[in-house]
Amino acid sequence: MKPLRILLVLATSTGGVGTHVASLAREFAAAGHTVGVIGPSSTDEQFGFVAHRRIAFAPLELGTSLRPNDVATVRRLRLLITTFHADVVHAHGFRAGFTMLTAAAGIRRGDRPRTVVSWHNKAMGRGVRRLAERTVESYVAHRADLTLGASNDLVVRAQELGADRAVFAPVAAPEWPILEDVNNSLLRSQKIRELGLPRGSVLMLSVGRVAPQKNYGMLLDALELVAPKHPRLCVLIAGSADPTELSALRDRVRERELPVHFLGQRSDVRALNQAADIFVLTSLWEARALVLQEAMVAGKAIIATAVGGTPELLGDAGIQIPTGDATALADAIDTLLGNPSERARLGRAAALKALDLPREPEVAAAVENHYRSLLS
Repeated sequence: MKPLRILLVLATSTGGVGTHVASLAREFAAAGHTVGVIGPSSTDEQFGFVAHRRIAFAPLELGTSLRPNDVATVRRLRLLITTFHADVVHAHGFRAGFTMLTAAAGIRRGDRPRTVVSWHNKAMGRGVRRLAERTVESYVAHRADLTLGASNDLVVRAQELGADRAVFAPVAAPEWPILEDVNNSLLRSQKIRELGLPRGSVLMLSVGRVAPQKNYGMLLDALELVAPKHPRLCVLIAGSADPTELSALRDRVRERELPVHFLGQRSDVRALNQAADIFVLTSLWEARALVLQEAMVAGKAIIATAVGGTPELLGDAGIQIPTGDATALADAIDTLLGNPSERARLGRAAALKALDLPREPEVAAAVENHYRSLLS
């Protein structure tokens, strides 16, 4: 088949969205397509687009919210799109999608590429912010030639808002081999020493940006109930942070003397997963969280809030609890801390379920098929 000219657009990302875009770019380039990526310089520093000799990268400072100078941003993006002569422009997230579609609308119809927007997150603002978010959602749903939802509830949402063509397109699971148990024990000891934790610590890991959506306050509520019963428990939170949110959580950790350690952005999440005894995800909403898939591949005992795409992703290979129910979270943590055999059983179940998760080549091939369907 004829190679395509594919342009990927993303806003600021330090996690799953950027990882997904980097995966698509690599797979498309390996398949012989001409691939370009447009996004903030910081995103390139995180994911190394420039370092790939078959991927063209153009910097464009797209933050996570609309700004007064967006007119200039739209003009530059329009120029980049027309210069690249793309067959398809694929934006990831509402911010990138809104800007891309506005830029594409100013291109002469005969020269305009097909437009695709992936929905990775749910709009969760309140009040005036919620009204603005709904306006952006509706605009993106109506204007895109194709909407790809990272979870089925996002597909339904896009259809409700008027998307003519919306389909489910999951984020790929990481290509991580599962290490042997003996290596896990060694790795746990090494990480405990590296982080300055007490010998014999039991590690509980949570990975994700310290921000309101991740609902770490619920985790602290649960720890107040359960931590006194388990003095060896140490909780590790890995991810970049909203400064205000981080400051408030740290204050509470100090006041209540909770065993929580904020590690910041980490490059060793794979090793942290292998070292951990339990993985917990307390988000108010997730599509198909990459961090959850990483924990499944690592064979961890998982506790997660039953929101968004998590129930269909995790199934019965972990403990799912209602969002906002700190007592249920505390009970689940208590159960797993007191029952190593149940931790091992759930870890095996998660690893087995992870074998069926779509991998990067499979996801990229499916997305390419959607592109070709649009072009035909």
